[in-house]
Amino acid sequence: MPTVIKSFMGIFFFALIVFLGAGILNYQADVNRASGYKQDIIQELQNSNFAPSVMNACIQAGTEQNYNVSIDVSSGDGTHDTYTKHAPAVDAADVVTAYVTVEYKSRLPFLGVETPNVLRGFAR
Repeated sequence: MPTVIKSFMGIFFFALIVFLGAGILNYQADVNRASGYKQDIIQELQNSNFAPSVMNACIQAGTEQNYNVSIDVSSGDGTHDTYTKHAPAVDAADVVTAYVTVEYKSRLPFLGVETPNVLRGFAR
């Protein structure tokens, strides 16, 4: 009888470790996807010379992937504008830098933990 109890306890702890490990790997995959998307946005903005259509496309694509993307641009004359899904870019003349913010949620499903995260970066 003690062997059966030890066996079930071993199987239980093994399953617990497997599910926690899978959850941690999934959590890290969420972080890596969001980080890669932020880098893609920065590269697209730099390659397009901060074109408004590209900014809007990046924000829209982020919305489709459940990311909340905002782009704060600074012009050469010192003005600042922030573009989001609710305030799309219309004019981006003389933009010198852009501050990209990507907000996303990561989950550990086995534990029921969901955390909001923010990634930031500059495009010049």
